[in-house]
Amino acid sequence: MAPQVPDPSNAPAYAAKCRHSKPRHFSQGIHDRDRCPLLPVTDGFCETIFLTTKNQEQSWHMAGYSGSNYVLGRSDQETTRLQNQAQFYNSFTRWIFQQAGIRDGMKVLDIGSGAGDVSLLAAELVGPEGCVVGVDINSDVLEIARRRAKATGLNNVRFQAGDIRDIDLADDFDAVVGRLVLMYQDDPVAGVRKAINHLKSGGIVVFEELDARIPVLADPPSPILDAAIRWVWAVFEKSGARTRMGLNLYKTFQAAGLPAPTMQLFTPVGGGSDWAGYDLLADTLRSLLPKIMEYGIASADEVDIDSFAERFRNEFVRTGSVSNLPAHVGAWAIKP
Repeated sequence: MAPQVPDPSNAPAYAAKCRHSKPRHFSQGIHDRDRCPLLPVTDGFCETIFLTTKNQEQSWHMAGYSGSNYVLGRSDQETTRLQNQAQFYNSFTRWIFQQAGIRDGMKVLDIGSGAGDVSLLAAELVGPEGCVVGVDINSDVLEIARRRAKATGLNNVRFQAGDIRDIDLADDFDAVVGRLVLMYQDDPVAGVRKAINHLKSGGIVVFEELDARIPVLADPPSPILDAAIRWVWAVFEKSGARTRMGLNLYKTFQAAGLPAPTMQLFTPVGGGSDWAGYDLLADTLRSLLPKIMEYGIASADEVDIDSFAERFRNEFVRTGSVSNLPAHVGAWAIKP
């Protein structure tokens, strides 16, 4: 069954508080320090921290373990944008995780956990007998993740600060996952190889990336949308981001020593006066505006960021347009 486009207004809050009185084996439904060594139990509760790196150039960023190719910035506004964006794609992410075989009791490593959307989604799927470890760099996002972690009762996810090249991560994860991660890597194949070093034989590998070759189109056509998408892709291209990473996952998996992956494509579609896509695109442009101007792609007056969402919405309502958002490609395989 195809995934449904989620309603951003119904975005759930997430939490992580482990009420286990002592560590036991996963088969008993309780965390095991040997099985999941990054889940210490203190006074009957698991702590909640993020895993990050210190090196900015070879770093694990809020949208992935990205280096200098990440051009959307590090700000409260960008973190909020990422959370809003997640609501358009979480249903697809959940669907590909389920198709890949992520299930109760599994131990999952999330590469580029950011504010926790993918980690917390995975935590729901693996249940109280499972374990999720999130990895990221942005120290500011830690507090946001912790606030979200207090909102509900998920008890099986952990985030810790540290350098992934130095920290003692286990090599027995059942699954390694990442969303919008590899597109910011200078060497995505090396990134996948590094990630699957922590995956046991027979473990699941799932990555989800965008692909700019799949057009973003409006019907009837929208000059405002066309200009905005042109500016967005131009910034990514000039920054060195891999805007064709989605379909390139096929050869990336194989070059990293994995079998040819199963793949699926998803793009949200919307229109009408209440569609949240107008604000999402406006927020994306706001995050990219410094680079749009720096690269000479468009002027601040051309973008007119403060009125963009309203102009975009008004054009769609006036013409009755509907459009898709950037397409994501999911790929999954089993480590030999």
